[in-house]
Parts: sequence; C-alpha cells; structure tokens
Amino acid sequence: MNVPDPSSSMTLTMPLATGLLVGIALLYQTWTRPSLQTILKSTNNQQTKLFQPSPPSSQPSHTITISKEPDNPQDWYTGTSTYDLERRALFSKHWLCISHCTQFTKPGDYHATTIAGFPIFLILGKDGTLRAFHNVCRHRAYPVVSQKDRGSSTVLGCRYHGWSYDSLGRLIKAPHFDGVVGFDRAQNGLFAVHTFTSRTGFVFVNLEAQAVGIPPEMGDGLDGFGGKSRWLGGRVVEGRVNWKMGGRVSRLMDSERIGRGGSQRRNLLSWLMHALGLSREGRGSIDVFPFTTVHVVKGTFYWYTLVCVPVSAQWTSFRLDLYGSVNVDSTDSESTLQEAIDQLQTAVDAAEEEYRPYIEDARYYPANIVMIMIKADMCSTSSSACATATQPDAEDADFPQAVLHILKAHMKFERQQGTEVYPAMRQPRRNARFEQAEQLCKKLDCGLRGEDVSW
Repeated sequence: MNVPDPSSSMTLTMPLATGLLVGIALLYQTWTRPSLQTILKSTNNQQTKLFQPSPPSSQPSHTITISKEPDNPQDWYTGTSTYDLERRALFSKHWLCISHCTQFTKPGDYHATTIAGFPIFLILGKDGTLRAFHNVCRHRAYPVVSQKDRGSSTVLGCRYHGWSYDSLGRLIKAPHFDGVVGFDRAQNGLFAVHTFTSRTGFVFVNLEAQAVGIPPEMGDGLDGFGGKSRWLGGRVVEGRVNWKMGGRVSRLMDSERIGRGGSQRRNLLSWLMHALGLSREGRGSIDVFPFTTVHVVKGTFYWYTLVCVPVSAQWTSFRLDLYGSVNVDSTDSESTLQEAIDQLQTAVDAAEEEYRPYIEDARYYPANIVMIMIKADMCSTSSSACATATQPDAEDADFPQAVLHILKAHMKFERQQGTEVYPAMRQPRRNARFEQAEQLCKKLDCGLRGEDVSW
C-alpha cells in the first residue's frame, strides 16, 4: 500500500495557501477600499490644488485701475481690516469643503461649527439628505445648537424661548406665536445654507444668501477618497496663527510618523496589499481651496482631512478628521488618531513660533515672500532649504495670489455699490402682528439675551 509522503503534501499545499492569501487580499481590497481610480495629478507626496480661482490677468484692466494699490493689504496676516474683507469676499460666497458624509449615519446626526464668525450646523434629515443651516434661531438670533457641537436629535429646540425645528429646518413649535394672525411657520424656518455632497461624500457649503450654482468640476479631484471609508473620529487644535498659514501647518505635519505604531502596518494582509501595490503609498495629498487638505497616511488604509477654519485675524481652529477602511481595527484607529493629533499639535506650535514676529513687528511683509522668510529660517538645519530660499515656491505663491484676486474683485464691486456688501446677510420677514408678539416675549423674558448675528 502506498503511503502519501507528508513532506510532498506540504510542498503542494504551500503554493495553494499563498495563492489563497493573495486572492483574499484582492477580494478584501475590492470589498473594503475606495476606488483606486484617482485623478491626483502628482505622486510621491506632492500636492494637487483643486477649485482654486484663476489668478488675475497680467494685462491691465481698462475699467478699473488697481496699480496704485499695494500688492497686498498692509495687515495681510494680522489685521482685522483684511480679515473683515475676507469674511465678505471669500467665506460669505465661495464653496467651502468642511466635512464628509460618513460623519452622519442616522437621521438627526448633527455637527455645529463656526466659519469666520458664521455659526452653522450640518444635520442629516429623515429623508436621508444632509443639509446645513445657520445656527441662528429665527426668533431672537439665539443659537439653536448650543450645548454641544455634535449629537443626534430629529428636533432641535432653542433654549431662549422654546422655538423648535425639525431635521429639515422647518419650524414646528413657536410659543406665544401660534395664535398671532398672519404668523406663518412655513416662513420662519431656519435659514438654509447651500449644501453640496460630492459622489464620494465630501460636503461643501456656500453661505451666500442668493441662489448659487454648483461648479461642474467640484469634487472631481477627490474621487480617490471616500468610497467605502468610515469616519473614525476627529479633534480640534487651535493656535494663534492667521488662517492663510494653514497650508504651512499641513506641511509641517510629519505624516510619516502617523500609523507607525498600529497593528495595521504589521499584519499579513497589510503586507500583502503593500506588496501588490494596492496601498495608497505615494498618492500624496490634495488642497481644496481655500482651507482644506485631504491627506493620505502612506502604506495604510487611513486618510484624513485638515480644515483650517479662521476664528479671527490672528486665531485659527484646525480640525483633523481621520477616516479609514470600513473594517479597520478600532484600537488601531484610536492610536492612529492620537498620533495624527500629536503631529498636528506639534505643527501648530511651530507655526505659532513662525507667526509671532508678524504680531510683534508692525512692518509690512508682502505675501509672496512669507514662505521665503520661513525657508530662510530653516537654513541653519537644512542645506536643501537654503538652496531654494531665494525663490518663492510656486505652490506657496499661487495661494495668496488667488485670495488677493478674490478680495480685489469684491472691493471693486463694493466701490461700484458705494457701500460694503455682505453676501451672507439674511433679512427676516416682519409685520405688525409679529412685532406685537415680540413685545409679549420681551415681557416674558426670563433674563436670557440673544446674541447679535455677525453677518
């Protein structure tokens, strides 16, 4: 009787086992990873900029002369006059990428934030649509979402006088007003914010009060992200820097250190994915104008967004949100998120040191030499930085040019109108009966006071 040789059996099964593991890796990649078809225009950690307005033409204008004005406002990085103009010209009427739909999984999930002084919140409606609203009660302008910036509720009630709204922004309760002749709940819902969700889940908002169009290319450059990812958590780090230095903070982050300690890099499946060229290695990052960066954590199933939200002329809130494969290990994701936040804190601290001279010294520095100065400071430790310190990086120079182009265009429009123009401003509907009910509310006022709305 022939007895099978165990060693020959092992020889036959090892290739089969290896092939099976490779097959599982391919199936796993197809099942859990977003589409690998991305239109990132560069690799090896180079950045691609999306939705950035075209720089002004080098040809002189025949309708308005701007050559007598300085290239950039004198308080470009520190003063309130430039910041106030940015609020009117940029943040009030341009599309801003602020979130991803995976942060909202069930009806009523909401997230409140403030962008350059404009309080808004996102909420997932019962109809499955993600919407944004001004976080301002239509009665006395008190915040509707006030206790915590993230939660879940299909009914949001103002704590001032009890006006309540559903997840679609409709007014469903208005104490002392229900019997007022001519008062129409349908006309007193929350002020909606234009919202657009790209096909891979990135959420854009536009605060302009008038109807706005959606650029056909918006979100196209983010096709390589999103997909079957899920939100793993986020944190906020604030720092005393101007928001226009947000790109500097992003580049100061040492993303190579993020995810190093997690099991995601050590398990066999991750190794196979990397060996097969299916990881995100070398896929770089994308800048979404004006203040968002989407960045890949190399060699892992993680990616994150960094949104540099201006708080004031000299203060910025940096929000980092981590995303990953739907089946990523929760313990590993927690450690990776903490590593990312640690890197962000280090980068913000470094940016604050670089920004301090602009606060202490009132001299005017043109925007296109800011990065030259930063690179010059690095010469003592990096010879490669010294080699390019005399020439502004094209990527760094394009951004302030784009911002300046927007500011000048709005200044021209304001000169034509003869007054400052606030595109996000909303006008509430009023009538005599409404004012009568308003006086009743004032008599019943419990001492709380609403906040003035800074449009």
